Amino acid sequence: MRQPTARPSRLALLGALGLALAGCGADTTDAVGEDTAAACEALAAYTEDVEDLVRVLGPDATVAEVQAARDQAAETQQALHESIADVTDDRTDDVARAWDSLVTAFDAVDSDTTLAEAAAGLQDEAQSVVDATASVAEDLDCS
Repeated sequence: MRQPTARPSRLALLGALGLALAGCGADTTDAVGEDTAAACEALAAYTEDVEDLVRVLGPDATVAEVQAARDQAAETQQALHESIADVTDDRTDDVARAWDSLVTAFDAVDSDTTLAEAAAGLQDEAQSVVDATASVAEDLDCS
């Protein structure tokens, strides 16, 4: 019997990330301010690393490969946290909580577990990160 894949949810996750944060980056006007521009740039970098993490999630990936991608996203998450703290303190906690939940979910997966076995829970946690980050992008008007 063929096991269902999580491909549609991964595609939805990628789509949500792309749509929510597509406008962030170097085109931010001077009127928005330097702190907001830096936060939008950090959002774009974080989005790229989270998208890489989602791409790694697959039936043939090992937990170690996914954790390496997660570690890279963790670096940009820290930069994002610092950048958005300068412009929207109330949202930094939302993103940090979502990220911490995702990290906890990864840490709870045994290294011998297949990604197919762990993917559903990880994708739910990743969606929470996407949602929190999209809210920040909307608050900052990163377009």
